[in-house]
Amino acid sequence: RAAKSAMRRGAAAPLDAALDIEENAWRTAVSSPDRREGIAAFNEKRKPNWPS
Repeated sequence: RAAKSAMRRGAAAPLDAALDIEENAWRTAVSSPDRREGIAAFNEKRKPNWPS
């Protein structure tokens, strides 16, 4: 979701602004509970139980 939003918002923006948009989207995704659950489920070889 964050990547799609960044692409839509950054497509028409100047490069510097688009890179800021991309970085903010990455920071949102990397710290999400869904990411942590996905990694844990993969490591434990189980289906994920998505928190959101």
